[in-house]
Amino acid sequence: MTHCYHCGDDCGTDVILHKEKSFCCRGCQTVFDILNDNGMSFYYELEQGPGASPDTQTGKFDFLDNPEIVEKLLEFSEERTQVVSLTIPTIHCSSCIWVLENLSRLDSGVRASVVNFPAKKVRITFNSETTTLKRIVELLNKIGYDPVITLDDYSQK
Repeated sequence: MTHCYHCGDDCGTDVILHKEKSFCCRGCQTVFDILNDNGMSFYYELEQGPGASPDTQTGKFDFLDNPEIVEKLLEFSEERTQVVSLTIPTIHCSSCIWVLENLSRLDSGVRASVVNFPAKKVRITFNSETTTLKRIVELLNKIGYDPVITLDDYSQK
């Protein structure tokens, strides 16, 4: 049985070999490349198979193009500084915390990100002139940390 280098799942018969590592899908390979290309390969030293397979549905977060929805999701917004807390159910280990608290290495518009492990939340402070909430959410999704955004979030300012 061959295990995926990123998520640890069984690759089955569709093993993708890339940079001398085995992956179960292109999503896991892409996450590996993103982390590796940004000097974040230490992530894999924290725990074997720490990641989650990304959910790559096109257009899934298009609702975040609506400024009214974004404004309701933000905890704080003044000039260029915006703050949002997102629920990330797949947070499960120290590797997750490490990658989520290093989001600024993947998106220069992210100023800070802090994980609340028991609540499975990440609080992200970002520069709205450099990045957008949609771009951050799509990045989280792409690296296997799909945030849960519901209508309940609107009332939690």
